[in-house]
Amino acid sequence: MGNEASDEPMVTTGIYDDELDAASQNINRTLVNPFGGKTHKEMNDLIDAFMEKTKIDEIYAEHIRKGAFLAQDNEAFQDPREDGLQLKPEERAALVLEDPKTGNKWNQPWILYALVGCCSLGAAVQGWDETAVNGGNGADKSPPFGLA
Repeated sequence: MGNEASDEPMVTTGIYDDELDAASQNINRTLVNPFGGKTHKEMNDLIDAFMEKTKIDEIYAEHIRKGAFLAQDNEAFQDPREDGLQLKPEERAALVLEDPKTGNKWNQPWILYALVGCCSLGAAVQGWDETAVNGGNGADKSPPFGLA
């Protein structure tokens, strides 16, 4: 009666599959490139609001502006821009090194490798400490499972 299975599809939200697919694609697009689809004016407004909110010194404004436009489109500086923003030769060289097609991902400063090594050792020590604290070594000296 009330518990019998029905042949009718169950719709609980009223949102169709196509709408769900479009919504998830839009969310994924936003996660992959949050600046995608923004106009030049919207980007400048976002950058100005960020600079105002974070109180970052004005001397970094050009770097932040370049980075935001590169985050929006990695080819933003291939052609001359209307706003006059240009990459310096050393910035272009750094971008070539960062490109997975042309750069070498293992060509990093030695201090980065030292940092990774120190963090790895710290994680190992933390793991040992947590094992001792949670009883992984056990203060109980009796044989496990009662085996002698």
